[in-house]
Amino acid sequence: MIVLKGIPYVSHIDMDAFFASIEQAANPTLKGKPIAVTGIGKRHSVVTSASYEAKRLGVKSGMAFFEALKLCPDLIAVGVQSKKYGYISKEIMKMMTSVSPRVMVASVDEAYIDLSFHTKLEESINRFISFKRDLKERFGITASVGISVNPIISKIASDYSKPNGFVVVKDGMEREFLNEIPVKDVPGIGKHTLIKLESMGYKMTGELLEGLEKSPMDLYTMFGNAFMGFLQSLTKKRFSRNEFFKEERPKSVGHSMTLSGDISDFDLIVRVTNFLAARVIYRMGRYKVEGSGVSFFFRYTDRSSKTISKKLNFTISSIKDMTEITPWLISSIWNGTAVRAIGISCWALKEKKNQRQLSLFEKEKELLETVLQIENKFGEYAIFPGNILFLPEIRKLEKPSDLHYQGFCRREVSC
Repeated sequence: MIVLKGIPYVSHIDMDAFFASIEQAANPTLKGKPIAVTGIGKRHSVVTSASYEAKRLGVKSGMAFFEALKLCPDLIAVGVQSKKYGYISKEIMKMMTSVSPRVMVASVDEAYIDLSFHTKLEESINRFISFKRDLKERFGITASVGISVNPIISKIASDYSKPNGFVVVKDGMEREFLNEIPVKDVPGIGKHTLIKLESMGYKMTGELLEGLEKSPMDLYTMFGNAFMGFLQSLTKKRFSRNEFFKEERPKSVGHSMTLSGDISDFDLIVRVTNFLAARVIYRMGRYKVEGSGVSFFFRYTDRSSKTISKKLNFTISSIKDMTEITPWLISSIWNGTAVRAIGISCWALKEKKNQRQLSLFEKEKELLETVLQIENKFGEYAIFPGNILFLPEIRKLEKPSDLHYQGFCRREVSC
């Protein structure tokens, strides 16, 4: 029997300024101009995605729009259209299977692709060239690709020459490549760790790896085991492919919202929370999971935050479950002052039980399935609890583009 041995490479592909690029492709008058995709016209709007023309002036994702305007007075605000971005993302992820059948979606605009299905590196590169050409022709946008034998290095490589980059780090050349990478560009090294590393004299990744070899105790004493393991992972040429690409359940599912206006009425807060809780239930329904842990947070007008996390002795799988505990969650942490942001999530997720054995919940199961069927056909936010319509302060939130939501799922699309 002949056993084909594939190449050891894995690629990381990252869409270039995804949301902003989609808007520029859809509206030619925006091409070549600094734009920011944001909750346009909203008091607390933030930049969700900035075009490269805006990035060059310092505008970044997550930045408050009024701060972005200080850096770029000509910045053009474009309203978020989540439904459109979600649809295009799913279509692009499907297109990636033309490169290789094994794709792991990391987020709405990035994915890893297993290239071990190819026997020659050139073959996979040619597939990517075709993919990038098709992406440009179909959606008018570009993506950057990094290829190496190490997933972390592939991710660094995809960011190395953005936009429209294509970097291949050949097997055996990893160290030479990392020598050119500033420590600040290594994913997984946060702001506080970076400050400590720079204070120790580490500016470039090559210097850091040299420190790992020559004085590991200094790094261990300062950062501990987990960081040492992370550094060592940068030096590995092989990884467990089956483990890396294994489908996983999300560890938590959450939804949060920055409100269009601060609210301080308890009933209003409960209703908004129930709206968010419904979104969490819908998402858990898609993954066929239920949770026995719940977390809830407020951000107040003065930007201070308060959070509560609770492990429950029962599981949450329906809107009814959530609406029974949300008043208690709110009362536990609310200090009575105005609230500007609310978030709720479920964790300790496990496979949902077969509720047909629980006849009392039969109707709720059918309701959730119906909701999911409607959203599958008409998109997210096609349906939501009716009492949201009676909230004059937040009625404008009916449109997805008005929501600053955060999905905590690792994978939102499966191919």
